[in-house]
Amino acid sequence: MQLPDLRIQPIELLIPHERTDPRRVNPLLARIRDEAVLRNPPIVAPFGNGDKQFIVLDGANRIAAMRLLGVPHVLVQVVDYSQVQLFVWHHAITQCSVEELLAQIRRIPGLRLCEGDLTHARALLARREALAFISCDHTHRADILCSDGSMRERTERLNQLVDVYEGCARVQRTTSDSLSEVRRSFPDASAVVVFPRYEPAEIIELARTGVMLPAGITRHVLPLRALRVNYPMAILRSDMSLAQKQGHLSEWIHECVMNRRVRTYVEPTVLFDE
Repeated sequence: MQLPDLRIQPIELLIPHERTDPRRVNPLLARIRDEAVLRNPPIVAPFGNGDKQFIVLDGANRIAAMRLLGVPHVLVQVVDYSQVQLFVWHHAITQCSVEELLAQIRRIPGLRLCEGDLTHARALLARREALAFISCDHTHRADILCSDGSMRERTERLNQLVDVYEGCARVQRTTSDSLSEVRRSFPDASAVVVFPRYEPAEIIELARTGVMLPAGITRHVLPLRALRVNYPMAILRSDMSLAQKQGHLSEWIHECVMNRRVRTYVEPTVLFDE
């Protein structure tokens, strides 16, 4: 049976590439504390010198919750970044009018807003000449957001952009940049904020320099993913050495396999209890 690469790593070696969402961290903290298990291991990839540091591809909120709980070690799934597909999430805006959204965006220093058609906006975004664009009607018009400066400065403005509408709207993730398509799933959507697609090298470079993207933009798709692991938090929180914890994990996984508690789904799976 092919199994994911599960390891226990010191929490200080796990470097996030995106900001955390406090609205998700607090419920996660309460759930982990109440259930006393880590259900889904964060996804990490090694970078730098050997396995001395890991970039967190998915699970920044879970790691933040465990930091608040004072957990010294985390159960993670280690992947080869070259084997991971990297896509982008866009943000469907609801419970906020387009006029209010654009008025808030115009107040961000260093951010220029201009109108154009959807095709031109997509081209500018692909060439990174635009920071993002907003699709906000049924026509091919788009509001294009541009910014000068270094990657750090541009990423900071991207964070300011997301902060602006997260403070006054409800945000849903979507893969479409067309408002008419998005409204099939979210009928009350007033706009779609469309982000550029990143490359793994860019994600690593941002993490190395301590610059984090907004939460909910990058989307990593793995060939094999561990879910519903339900590993005991008591082990992760204990004063056992890292080697002892890793030994316990190996025995625990072996027991799960021998007792037929592990199952692999090769088809796309839809979960309704997240």
